[in-house]
Amino acid sequence: MINLFRSVLRTPAPELPGPGLRFRAAPDVKASLHSDGVVLIHTGKGTVFSANRVGAMIWDGATRQWTIEKVVRSISDAFEIPAQTVRQDAAMFLAQLEAEGLLISDAG
Repeated sequence: MINLFRSVLRTPAPELPGPGLRFRAAPDVKASLHSDGVVLIHTGKGTVFSANRVGAMIWDGATRQWTIEKVVRSISDAFEIPAQTVRQDAAMFLAQLEAEGLLISDAG
């Protein structure tokens, strides 16, 4: 989903986030959502990331403090993808965003 993270996709999937886990954008991150996806700029590190429409939906849901299940339902309904597939992919994507310092997790 994020172009820079292709090598990370070969690693085992992270544990699924718990239902109470919430995220917020890191203070040094600026996001530009558009019809084709999202561009994330980490001003503190000077890095730029891009993601497709599904990645943008995950980012948007995470920064709106949605539960993982609400994000999963939204994507599953919009693209007719099985919820379990979306859940696993979303967990991996959220872990990548957090590892890069783009998102910060908050226990719910």
